[in-house]
Amino acid sequence: MEGILLTMKEVRVNDVMAKLVAKNIKIKDAMRLLGLSKRQILRKKKAYIEDGIKSVPHKSRNKPTGKGYPKELKDKIIELYEEEYLGWNFCHFNDFLEDEHNIKVSDTFIYNLLTSSGFESPHKYKQRKTSHPPRKRRENAGELIQCDASEHPWFFEDDKYYFLHGGIDDSTGIVTGAYFAFQETIVGYQMVMYQTIQGYGIPEELYTDYRTIFKSNKKELSIEEELLGKTINNTKFAKMLERLGTGIISTDSPQAKGRIERLWRTFQDRLYKELKKKNINTIKEANDYLIKVFIPKYNTRFASIINDNKNSFVKVDSNFDFNTELAVWEEKSIYRNCYLRINKKYYVIYDNGKPAYITTKNKVRVYTFLDGSTNVLFNDKFYTTKIIDIEFEKKKNIKSLKSQAEINALKTHKPASSHPWKNCSPNPRLPKLWQIPNHV
Repeated sequence: MEGILLTMKEVRVNDVMAKLVAKNIKIKDAMRLLGLSKRQILRKKKAYIEDGIKSVPHKSRNKPTGKGYPKELKDKIIELYEEEYLGWNFCHFNDFLEDEHNIKVSDTFIYNLLTSSGFESPHKYKQRKTSHPPRKRRENAGELIQCDASEHPWFFEDDKYYFLHGGIDDSTGIVTGAYFAFQETIVGYQMVMYQTIQGYGIPEELYTDYRTIFKSNKKELSIEEELLGKTINNTKFAKMLERLGTGIISTDSPQAKGRIERLWRTFQDRLYKELKKKNINTIKEANDYLIKVFIPKYNTRFASIINDNKNSFVKVDSNFDFNTELAVWEEKSIYRNCYLRINKKYYVIYDNGKPAYITTKNKVRVYTFLDGSTNVLFNDKFYTTKIIDIEFEKKKNIKSLKSQAEINALKTHKPASSHPWKNCSPNPRLPKLWQIPNHV
């Protein structure tokens, strides 16, 4: 005979029914002992007479209830995790089940199913006690954007370290922009500002670290120097922010801007695995995936919705020129009447396709636009530039020559100030103005 396992409550019901069938107790006694109505007691008595102890347990025990998910779905989920998503965070895996496989279940169900199947969550850890309370979030969206760059081997089977620049709103947790680059550069943060302004508006302040991109590395001025009116010049990026009306706060403590530091841990887990899953291994493809897929999906799941009554972002008009407004600039002197010399390279200044003539040593602003082009601002007018590719001959070592005659032969004759090329040729080694188009 097959054994029947009864609970303590069912053992009591069996004893009462056995005594009732044996006429050792009356129906009203059974009603009192089990707390049931007369109709229920008679029904149980009839079933006990027919089936005995088998009638005591509930008939649906160890049978499917019709609730929950079918076994086929559970097996499919386990198979997908084992074959395609092994090592993924359980919540991240559940997000991809809905996006890629149209399977929508709860995070708790996924955790219980995979844990009972022998898988352990990669992010299973004990909650550590914080040494200090977290800083309170800013009240309004756009009031403070935390900015930073994460150096990490972002691409699968590529040991090189790349830099992901990013910004996160301190109030809502919205990732306002992110951009991959080979190095941590001004361009990376310009692109973060571009995405932020385009999507939300101009923020009030940025919270950064003490990089020379944001703050000058020159020593602090003494009181005497400040009284004399001396100042430390802003960096090119800080000048761009000043033009937009955005302030900047810098700190040397990573804990001070913990929200974006925590963001990098999430990105290094989720973004890395998604780039691997999508076979993305170039910066261009990764930036496209960031903007079009990953960031919108991340903000939908983790960020709060901006309250219109608590929004400090300044919206820009449709005619806002991102190319010029987000440009960085520095002052340079004109070299030889129509040239710029930047990082040992020569640029010709053009006005409507023709070489422009600007008096030597005039101070001009050299703008690097968002598209990478170099432009000159002089007398409230922008001029374009083109680089000249010229190979300079290496100077011979004069001291190594023995004869004075050879030394004198190498010396260059200095023409008079009235010489014709003085007015039109910037440098004997550079082309004359009328020859420039042939050399560009």
